[in-house]
Amino acid sequence: MASPTTPPMDDPGSDMDRTMQAWLVDYGPALRRYFEKRASPAEAEDMVQDVFLSLQIRGGVAGIQHARGYLFQVARSVLAHRRYNYPALGRPLTPAEASIEELSPERILMGKESLDRLMLALESLPPRSREALLLHRFEEATYASVARRMGITVSAVERLITRALKQLTATLEARR
Repeated sequence: MASPTTPPMDDPGSDMDRTMQAWLVDYGPALRRYFEKRASPAEAEDMVQDVFLSLQIRGGVAGIQHARGYLFQVARSVLAHRRYNYPALGRPLTPAEASIEELSPERILMGKESLDRLMLALESLPPRSREALLLHRFEEATYASVARRMGITVSAVERLITRALKQLTATLEARR
């Protein structure tokens, strides 16, 4: 299979789109097979798209000499990223996970009561601890970004979140 050539550096416009499309046609099936052997078949197409999205974010194909090697290196990174960030994907569900419990009125009420207890416990936290915890856990901000937003050090954020989690645990345990 002849690999598409990389467009000249001074003309990345529509040639880049044509080259990426050619790479997708040429290497897409091999990438799909690579992913299907290592993850669930349902994810393979998404991961192929992630490879080409990464290429697009990179700014295209300019300067890439060995397309196949480059794409499979990106594929390994995509796979590692998925395994690290989403370890449960791709494995079969255990019987306990697969069973779907009926949403009885009793179960719905228990869920609402649990949510109410959690909200009261969150409201009982000191404002700075609550802010740090909510930013980190619910807005998925890193400790460093929480520190910047709150105007404190990263170690102060760590202490606030640790205290908040201990207090939440104690409050929720006491209310059971």
